[in-house]
Amino acid sequence: MKKYILLLVVFILVLSAAGIARSNPAWASMLPVSMQPGGAAQLAAGENSNGVYAPPAALITITGNGIYNVGGVCTIEVEFKVADLKLIADAEVPIIESQKVPFSGIGDLLYPGCHFVHYKQNAIVSPMSTEDGSAKVCFGASPDMLMTIYYYLDNPGGGSRVWIPLASTLEDNGRLVCAPALYTGVYMPAGKLLPRPGSEQPGHNPLFPNGVGGSVLPPPSKITITGSGTYAVGGICLITAKYKIAGLFDTVEVFYPSEDTLKVPSQDVEGVFYFPGCHVLHYRDQKIKDEMTRPEGDWRICFAAIPDKTMTIYYYEDNLTDIIPPWIALETTTENGMACADLVYFSAIYTPTGK
Repeated sequence: MKKYILLLVVFILVLSAAGIARSNPAWASMLPVSMQPGGAAQLAAGENSNGVYAPPAALITITGNGIYNVGGVCTIEVEFKVADLKLIADAEVPIIESQKVPFSGIGDLLYPGCHFVHYKQNAIVSPMSTEDGSAKVCFGASPDMLMTIYYYLDNPGGGSRVWIPLASTLEDNGRLVCAPALYTGVYMPAGKLLPRPGSEQPGHNPLFPNGVGGSVLPPPSKITITGSGTYAVGGICLITAKYKIAGLFDTVEVFYPSEDTLKVPSQDVEGVFYFPGCHVLHYRDQKIKDEMTRPEGDWRICFAAIPDKTMTIYYYEDNLTDIIPPWIALETTTENGMACADLVYFSAIYTPTGK
């Protein structure tokens, strides 16, 4: 079945949340749309000076003012007021290293982040003096999350590394979360899931069906499906299963990116990822099945649509033992605030994008 799906998929080479790393793609939960001004070093993601697609570099050296896309993970806006300044920006932040840094903030960190090293006269400085210039980092923002940008220092001066919150603001009509980036270190957004408007009323919002007495009880982040029906998963996705034979069940859970996710090629993804996604595992006779068929059943998945975005749901196969790249697009329809796709036949990670 996959071969037929692949033939139907027309990939447009545009900016993706995974970006293009030097050897492995790095990707963010939600990628900001590039707002590059003109100039060879600051082209809008998706094209170069010849009009040919050029993925954003994951490691860049910045010596001039402007807004730069860093590997599809973040944007950095720089204004240098004096000479002999530069900034090295890197989207290849090893998740395993950042996970070692204690985090006690609000919500969950959305890996990976961006790493900035400030220089003055070829010497590392931290922080960059506001008299010398300014720097602002932005990540994609989700309307379903309370978001704050955090950072930790490369060199905490003899102390321990720890995530520190920054004064963060929403920009671009809430599509970006931004904060100053004056320190040499790692920057990353964190998000806490919030109920969507209307979810305070039971059954009004399908992603939060259990509003009780003005409060919201989000559905569990992992569920087991043993019968046909529509099920909400963690306030992130809806999965509809229609079983046609006996011996089937599914597990579905909210999925945040992992080191393995970074290895999945994403340069052909259309749009930008909005994370987290959902991990669907199909079972028949107590064994995981990589691929289901129409005679066995039908499956459909839905995510909340991002306003003013054209949504596409992508997947890559992950059956807990094997990962089969790349990201593959599903035909997606958007209606009543929900982006939905059929052909959810693979044990896979499913995540929406918007453009």
